[in-house]
Amino acid sequence: MAAVARRIFAAIEVSRLPVAFGAVANVWLMVLLARVEVANVPPDAVADSTARIAALPTSLLLGVSAAFAVGFMVFGAALNDILDAKRDGAFAPDRPIPSGSLSTRRAMHIAALALVTGLVGAIPFGSTAMIGAAVLAVIVIAYDAFAKYVPAVGIVLAGLATAASMLALHIETTMSVAIWLAMSQTMGISLLAYILADKRPKLSRRAVALGALGWMFWSSALFLLAAYRNDGAVLPQWFTPSALAAPVLTLVACALFGLWKLRTVRGPRASEKLLRYATLWKALVAAGWLLAAGLVTEAAWVGGLAVAIALVFAALRELAPQLAVPAGWRS
Repeated sequence: MAAVARRIFAAIEVSRLPVAFGAVANVWLMVLLARVEVANVPPDAVADSTARIAALPTSLLLGVSAAFAVGFMVFGAALNDILDAKRDGAFAPDRPIPSGSLSTRRAMHIAALALVTGLVGAIPFGSTAMIGAAVLAVIVIAYDAFAKYVPAVGIVLAGLATAASMLALHIETTMSVAIWLAMSQTMGISLLAYILADKRPKLSRRAVALGALGWMFWSSALFLLAAYRNDGAVLPQWFTPSALAAPVLTLVACALFGLWKLRTVRGPRASEKLLRYATLWKALVAAGWLLAAGLVTEAAWVGGLAVAIALVFAALRELAPQLAVPAGWRS
C-alpha cells in the first residue's frame, strides 16, 4: 500500500492537480460571461460562438470547460517534468521521475491523456475553439521546450498561455479586459517568483526591458480587441464600470495577503509559497469578475470552491509532503 500511495502522490505532483483550479476558474469565468452577454445584448448583435456557449446545459458547459483547463494544465506540467528529467537528476533528485517514484513512460502517458482530455473539452465549443486549443498546445510546448530557460521570453509566454486558455473557448468575447488582468497577474507573479528563487540566468536589464515590451505588446493587442468588439470602448455596454471594484479590490487584497504571508520567508521557499497562493488568487479574482457581472451565485460557488480546495490541499501537505508542489510550470 505504501508503494501505491507513493506512486499516486508522485502522479499528483507531476500533474500539479493541487493548483489546477485557478486555471479552471479563469475558463469558467469566460464561458459564464457568454450567458451574461446573451441576456443583455440584442439577439442580432450576439456572436454565433457566444450564443452556442450560452445554449449549452450548465453541467455540460462547466464540465467540458473544466476538462479543457485541467487537461492543458496537466499536459504542460507533465511535459515539463519529462523534458527536465535529466536536469532534475542532477539538481533535484527528489523529484518524482529522477527519484524513481514515477517512470518517464508513465509521465508520458499522463501528458498524452491530459492533452487528449483538453482537446476533447474544446469540441463542444466549435471549430474555432479547437483552433484555439491547438494554439494553446503550441504555446505550452514552446514554453516547456525552450522559453522557460530564457526569462524574458518564458515569463511573457506564461502570461500568454493564461490569455490563450481563457480566449480559446470564447474567442468572440467582449470582456478582453478580464483576460488582460489575468495575463498580467500571471506575468507579475512569475517575475516575482523568479526573482525570489534567485534562479539562473539572472534577470538582466535587457531581459526586464524585453519582458516589459512583450507585456505591453500583448496588452495592446487585448485592448485593441476589446475596442474593436465594443465600438471603441474597453468594456461592453452591458458592464457597469463601477463594478470593476470587485475584481480590482480582490486582486489588491490578495497582493496584500501575499506580502504579509511572505514577510518572514526568503529564497526558493518564498517563491514556492507565492506560486502556491497564486492559484487561489486567480480563482478569487475570477469570482470577483463574476460578481461584477451580476452572477452572484456563480461567484460564491467559485470563491467557495477555491477556498475549500486550498484548505484541503493545505491539510494534505501536512500529511504528505509530496503534495507540496509549485503552482505552475517550474522554470
